[in-house]
Amino acid sequence: MGGALPDQPIGRQSKAQKYFMLFKDVYSTILLIFCTVIVSASIFDRNTKIAEASHPAVAYVLLWLVLIWLSMVEGGQASLVGLPPIDMNLYKDSHVTAHKIMKVVNTGDNLDRYLMGRQFMVLALVFVENLCGHTDDSTRSVLGLPIWVNKIFFDTGLGIFFMTAMIGKISAQVNASRCMLDYVNNWFAYF
Repeated sequence: MGGALPDQPIGRQSKAQKYFMLFKDVYSTILLIFCTVIVSASIFDRNTKIAEASHPAVAYVLLWLVLIWLSMVEGGQASLVGLPPIDMNLYKDSHVTAHKIMKVVNTGDNLDRYLMGRQFMVLALVFVENLCGHTDDSTRSVLGLPIWVNKIFFDTGLGIFFMTAMIGKISAQVNASRCMLDYVNNWFAYF
């Protein structure tokens, strides 16, 4: 289950709160699956800039590479901002790569420079993501769905937005804030 309200452990929630949390978890999962399917269908229908200019497979693979990279950047921020107060000797042997990363981050103003550069990286990644996944022509029906579905999810950008928020941002930040050492204990984060 998604978790408790901030001031109540899971075991102390009322039945209404438990069912509401279950509803939110199921609803958001269905929404994410739906958005992923319609954005993917739009890509393979050659209705995005990169899919039209090259090949749908290129746009699809690039979209997922950018989403994964974005999640590493977003999660990395949560980890790198949360770890400096922790004594590095506590994880020197257990999380060797995270220790190497934090040695660099804790030197001088490297954390501030990372945070500033990270903003530009996020902008670039989201720009490429929109080239891959945002539709050119919202009047073309996707998967035979009514045009009003296109208006809601493509004209407003909600389809790609939900994918970005749920896959590339929120889940990465939550996981990284709960498992800071494990999130940056890899060579991708070192890069």
